[in-house]
Amino acid sequence: MDDIALFEQIKQRNRVAFDTLFRKYYVSLCRFSYIICLSREEAEECVQDMFVGFWEKAPTLQINTSVKAYLYKSSRNYTLNTIQKKQTEQHYLEEYASQADLCEDHQTISDTEISELIQTGIKELPEKCREIFVLCKQEGLTYEELAAYLHISEKTVENQMSI
Repeated sequence: MDDIALFEQIKQRNRVAFDTLFRKYYVSLCRFSYIICLSREEAEECVQDMFVGFWEKAPTLQINTSVKAYLYKSSRNYTLNTIQKKQTEQHYLEEYASQADLCEDHQTISDTEISELIQTGIKELPEKCREIFVLCKQEGLTYEELAAYLHISEKTVENQMSI
């Protein structure tokens, strides 16, 4: 069965078709992702995450190129985004560590103080970002529910949450 036929079945939530497409491209996509990130575990995680996203978006997804090209481009994007997120995390961890080293007083922070710090941080977020954060983290809405509720794309929700 060709990729377009598999994709059409996946759009109809056919798990066998998804499994077939997954098995067909998983290893080669992992190799491709590895070339970018140079970590086998990270490459596998990126490709798996990409396939999860592909499954979730499939019913509404329009592929204008070949399915193979779409999967490779998506894998590249997931891998690059993962690298960027890890670099950002590392930057903030290093910044936090250097600030912690400067702090001579090693008092423990109470739950109340932590809660106040979190609320202060939330208040400093841009308005739309704050709204999305609160609905997601405090109200428990999923990205999909948020997107539908706010009439925005899931990618916009994801981007706002990364801020």
